[in-house]
Amino acid sequence: MAFNLPNISSWFRRNPVYEQTYDGQNWYYIDGDGANEAELSNLVFSQKHPILSGALLFISNLVAQSKYKVINSKTGIEVQSPITELLKAPNYYQTRIDFIEQLTFMKIAVGSAAIWKKRRIGFNDVEALYVLNPELITYPNGYSRRFIMPDSKPNFSVTYDKSGDNIQIPIKDLIFIYDMPNCFSVKNEFLSASRIDGLRQTLQNTNDSLLAKNIILKSNGKEMISGAGAQGTSFPFTPEEQKEAKKAFNNNYGLGKGRSRLYLTKANVDWKSLHVALRDLGLDESVKVDGNLIYTALHIPKDILSLEAKKTTYNNYRESMTSFIEGDITAINNDFTLSLSTDEELIKPGTELVGSYDHLPVMQYVKAERYKATSEQAKALKELLSAGVPEKVALEMVGMPINLKLEKNEQSTESTENSDNQGQGTDS
Repeated sequence: MAFNLPNISSWFRRNPVYEQTYDGQNWYYIDGDGANEAELSNLVFSQKHPILSGALLFISNLVAQSKYKVINSKTGIEVQSPITELLKAPNYYQTRIDFIEQLTFMKIAVGSAAIWKKRRIGFNDVEALYVLNPELITYPNGYSRRFIMPDSKPNFSVTYDKSGDNIQIPIKDLIFIYDMPNCFSVKNEFLSASRIDGLRQTLQNTNDSLLAKNIILKSNGKEMISGAGAQGTSFPFTPEEQKEAKKAFNNNYGLGKGRSRLYLTKANVDWKSLHVALRDLGLDESVKVDGNLIYTALHIPKDILSLEAKKTTYNNYRESMTSFIEGDITAINNDFTLSLSTDEELIKPGTELVGSYDHLPVMQYVKAERYKATSEQAKALKELLSAGVPEKVALEMVGMPINLKLEKNEQSTESTENSDNQGQGTDS
């Protein structure tokens, strides 16, 4: 499809979408405001980028695999709570996995995300949870940071504009989760930067490299034929001569059926190939370097995701994956559960929401290591008790809770008494 360049701006206004359009000669980046790649929001850019989108989806899907439960903050015993049922289907459109994926993707791409506690009409209870884009939230005119106590809540409403809906939402019904530290803004403590800001140049370089590769692939295979004079002078073909030459080559020569690669002529003809060797340009290497920079910024180990195409051992993959889950993924999940646990409308005081990845197959290796460590603790405790060390001191020495109740082994006690009696009988 060819574009009439003078009318392209009006086409932009009639078609508010972002896509890449190729007219046979050039690429055009199209979006509703005629904005170029550098002017796109981080969220749209993250969704469209060939490497970043997959990396964010990998992290988001991994975070969403967590299993949740509510426990007593003191005893650690699981208790019943409505939040566990609400998280199974936070709203009509999403399951728990969809909700957590969107929340994580939004949090990293934008730098923060907002959870809207949608209340039932006519009632005060929370009936659904929605993830909102913080970039679409408008704060009241003249709003500035107000220092308040942790147990207090600001009392004002914000406007959420999505497709012109202009929804009025009390700020107390929003739970903010941040990827980058917030409160850097002196006027609005709800604002946060995004780590994508520091990657914009790398992300654009990746797109430029892939775009250049695409253009070269389109041009490769083309040929140039020119007529040369006897003494090196040459003249361009006339329109009629160009037409006849194209007709002759397109119909009679080439690799198609009924065609021949042999071209016989009495004319002095010069032939050149327009082929460009991609390897010489180093575009693939550039994409690999930029892609690994993206993975590094997202803290994804090279043994898990890498563009180097190097093989890794299963042990290295397992250790990297468990370390990634116990470190970054668990930290992201803890941020979510702690943010919900501090809201007394969702979770009762004295209880907290916790998530776990112990059920994942790759985490069974960690379980085995934990069991081995527990076994070593039990052996050390038994030896300390046999040596006459008091229970509380022995428990503290092996790293166990000092209020742990120990039950005596009656069989070993009886055998000890019998051996003592036999010893006394022998002496007598």
